Amino acid sequence: MKTILSLFLSIFLFGNIFSQTTEQNIQEIRTQFKLVNSQKDFKKVYLENEEFTDQIPSEGAGLEGFYKNETIYKIVENDAVSQAVYTNQYYLKNNQLIFVYRTEKSIVMHEDGTFKGEINYDERVYCKNSKIIRHLKKGKSVLSKNLDFQKMFKDYLPLLNTKIKFEKQYNYLQGSWRNADNKNDFFEIEGLIKRVYNEDDIPELSRFWLENKYLYVHNTETKEDFKYEILELSADKLEIQDRLSREVFIYGKTKN
Repeated sequence: MKTILSLFLSIFLFGNIFSQTTEQNIQEIRTQFKLVNSQKDFKKVYLENEEFTDQIPSEGAGLEGFYKNETIYKIVENDAVSQAVYTNQYYLKNNQLIFVYRTEKSIVMHEDGTFKGEINYDERVYCKNSKIIRHLKKGKSVLSKNLDFQKMFKDYLPLLNTKIKFEKQYNYLQGSWRNADNKNDFFEIEGLIKRVYNEDDIPELSRFWLENKYLYVHNTETKEDFKYEILELSADKLEIQDRLSREVFIYGKTKN
């Protein structure tokens, strides 16, 4: 009997301590996102459509990062479809996702001819050490399953950092490039989009991002991913090595 009572007491105490720890973590998260929302001097960087997603909604999409001293504190994603806007707000601390606020808003035209947004669904996700510690929902979502916010955040962060932490290299890459040894190897870079042209002048689209000395390329059509080491990059020269084949490619910037 004493053993059973001790077991129940241990479970009760553990549950109580766990609950108190969770509430403390929730309060810390709330304090952080309120602090982020109170800031007035963030710099902003913006990504459009193909720069961050393979599946573009009917009315387009946008991703905005709010940062200071090369550190991102908040990411806002907007997806627009006919008469509706879906918004995901990601809050970060030490480059870790701590909170997500999602809204699904219908755009309704009123009798006076004005359009107003009416929230049909909202979702709050609290995270600690990359794990969800509380997940709240209100209303009915248009989605049939939960979004993987951690994965989405991890996909978006290096794209935004390319324009923030690696701004100099990013600016160097903008423009048209041609292979020094193969004149048919030609591509253009605009934003985070790489366009490779074939004989029919139909561009093959890829999205790229930078991490230290590496250039990553994701083909948005075939879903293939490539990794290159940047051996040299300047305003008029790009030398990269394919990390898989070890082949080296040298490109020169061309004038429009």
